[in-house]
Amino acid sequence: MDKPIRNIGIIGAGGISEAHLQAAALEPRVRVKAIADLDKKLAQGRGAPYGVKAFYTDYRDMLADETIDAVILCLPNFLHKEAAFAALDADKHVLCEKPLAMNSREAKEMADKAQRAGRLLMPAQNNRFHGDTLLLKRLVEEGKLGALYHAKTGWVRRSGIPGWGSWFTSREKAGGGPLIDVGVHMLDLTLWLMGFPRPVSVFGQTYDRFGPRKKGLSSWGTPNLEGSYDVEDLAVAMIRFENGASLSLDASWASHIREERTFVDLYGEDGGASLDFRQHQLVLYHEEAGVPSDSILHPPKQNERLLLIRNFLDAAEDRSEAVCRPEHGIDVLRVLDAIYESSRTGSLVTLN
Repeated sequence: MDKPIRNIGIIGAGGISEAHLQAAALEPRVRVKAIADLDKKLAQGRGAPYGVKAFYTDYRDMLADETIDAVILCLPNFLHKEAAFAALDADKHVLCEKPLAMNSREAKEMADKAQRAGRLLMPAQNNRFHGDTLLLKRLVEEGKLGALYHAKTGWVRRSGIPGWGSWFTSREKAGGGPLIDVGVHMLDLTLWLMGFPRPVSVFGQTYDRFGPRKKGLSSWGTPNLEGSYDVEDLAVAMIRFENGASLSLDASWASHIREERTFVDLYGEDGGASLDFRQHQLVLYHEEAGVPSDSILHPPKQNERLLLIRNFLDAAEDRSEAVCRPEHGIDVLRVLDAIYESSRTGSLVTLN
């Protein structure tokens, strides 16, 4: 996988594609050559300000362009596998928006396909590239916190159901609600910080107290108030790992809370850490001469989307290892699958 990437195609012109267009515009090694979307006017409006010249209504026509070296998938979740397979068959590297797939089975099939094709498949977990998360990862790896034995993480909104009645709120097309939409970010990030310990049991519960009443809606996505809502708006879970560590996870689109929070709390034998994305704050908790002490760190801000695309390019060109790997996407989805199963059955789910 050492051929340089020069031209990128984007499949799907929804809101998240804007972030990738902005990042690619800052990376001199590549350009976005084409965008494919069923709505050609949407694709043109999205791409023209960034100098994109080619637009397609069928992404398979775009994939036939042999000068396009890689694609970024910005599609609804249920289309990830199909589009990734087509791109890999066309000998393209693939950067796929989260979640990697609808479930762990599909993610495994995508990873196997990429391995057979000899192409890179990378989940777009951009939160790993924030300045404060990179610093926290380094501190964990240096042993500053000691052995990690527990973590709390979550992305909880007071009001923020996206695209009510669209694919966002369809279990068949999204796979779930906030758990697979925003919870996947925080679960991935926390597992990465913990070194991806092997999960052995999961207990979870989901609730739908806002969506069915059309409460807690957000401006993200295109709503269809004649549509339907059959996903959760709150999910909570407890995960236990083979090494004895544990993790609690909360994810909500809407809930009666003071304010939106996006956070990770790490509990280590020699210290702790609290990362709050909303407050842009990283705090370490430790002891000095037996006295509790707090250290507020101020790492430089990073353009996480730019660092994501640079790592994607470097990994595809065999310059470095991919920070986000498909096996991580599979592991994250195995846990999400188990949370949904536990909520459905009311029982603890054991993972092999």
